[in-house]
Amino acid sequence: MVCRLCGYDTVEILIDFGSQPIVHNLLKAPEDQAKRYPFRLGNCQTCGFLQITEPIDPDILYENYFTISSWKNQPHVPKLIDILESIGGITSGSGILDIGCNDGSFLKALQHRGYARVSGIEPTKDASEKALEAGLDVYHGFFSQETADKFYTPSSFDVVTTRQVLEHIVDLDDFLLGVNHILKEEGIFVIEIPDSEWNLDYLDYALWEEHVNYFTLKTLKQLLHKHSLVITHHEVTLFSGRALIVFCEKRQTSNKPSSDKYINYDRDKIKHYGASWESYLQKLHHFLSSQGSPIAMYGCGARSSTFVNFTGISELIDCFIDDQLEKQDLFVPGSNLEINSWNESKYRDYVFLLGVNTENEHKVITRKALPPGKYYSILPPSRYLPEFWKSLIYA
Repeated sequence: MVCRLCGYDTVEILIDFGSQPIVHNLLKAPEDQAKRYPFRLGNCQTCGFLQITEPIDPDILYENYFTISSWKNQPHVPKLIDILESIGGITSGSGILDIGCNDGSFLKALQHRGYARVSGIEPTKDASEKALEAGLDVYHGFFSQETADKFYTPSSFDVVTTRQVLEHIVDLDDFLLGVNHILKEEGIFVIEIPDSEWNLDYLDYALWEEHVNYFTLKTLKQLLHKHSLVITHHEVTLFSGRALIVFCEKRQTSNKPSSDKYINYDRDKIKHYGASWESYLQKLHHFLSSQGSPIAMYGCGARSSTFVNFTGISELIDCFIDDQLEKQDLFVPGSNLEINSWNESKYRDYVFLLGVNTENEHKVITRKALPPGKYYSILPPSRYLPEFWKSLIYA
């Protein structure tokens, strides 16, 4: 299998999660069945890149989106713009393109800060329509080198941003060639992605079929080096787990590194991650079976849904609970568990698995008055992970 980062035929299967459904295609009835696709996590022995080896066709995945951006709390966005202003030298007249702009919430944040020349591109129908309804300059379609050549003039943007997008891209080289086409020389390219080093550090197996790429800072640097993009600043923040944000500068020359220039920096962590999977499964099932109370998953997001499917715990939990009206009374593909609304009297004696992002856990615990000893997180990084999980992490 050819690595989509370095291009060498050195990808080996790390974990095979079996055939899995697309979790955002919620079902209308518990007896409905969803189409399944292979979900195998590969690891390149040349550069160390973690990747899904058989990605689902993007045309199938991205007709509509699972979660609209404005549904999520994004407290890190103002600081992101502050840093962009500090190191990017941008002005109110700078041209900014947001690739994968979703419903345009980031474009609105830029406009609020005084940036007038902002535009976006978004492949999903529902999110792009919301952006257009808000009066934003957004093109509905996928971004690629062909799109960049056809719709944008060369070097037309001072800044290109792509937030929570690069992990979805099947053809990384094509995508970055498009970025280089539209970005001015010494322009700023901002990337926000899930920091997959947390998956390795915390034994987080809640992967997602839409995330075909699992970057660490080390593998991302190697990809960007191929495309004349140099990281000038990076930092991590809590968002949908842990997010890695990098600020890059476009340089003039580009040479594909030879195989001996790539380094598998994450080799030992990845080996431990793969080797711990079976033990983790056994301990998880034992932990849930010993609770002595009915169990519900609080939060029906992509990661919590795949967590239930991958681990095979659907028979050990009763349902999902989610506050999003659009999801309630539907059923999760794979587990076929119902998504219910919160009902304090109904769930008084339940144990809750927190399937919400770390930045939202405390809000759920306090607003729902969940009693101590009756809730556990299943999405690292979190202080509420079960003890068996912590013992595996720190073994």
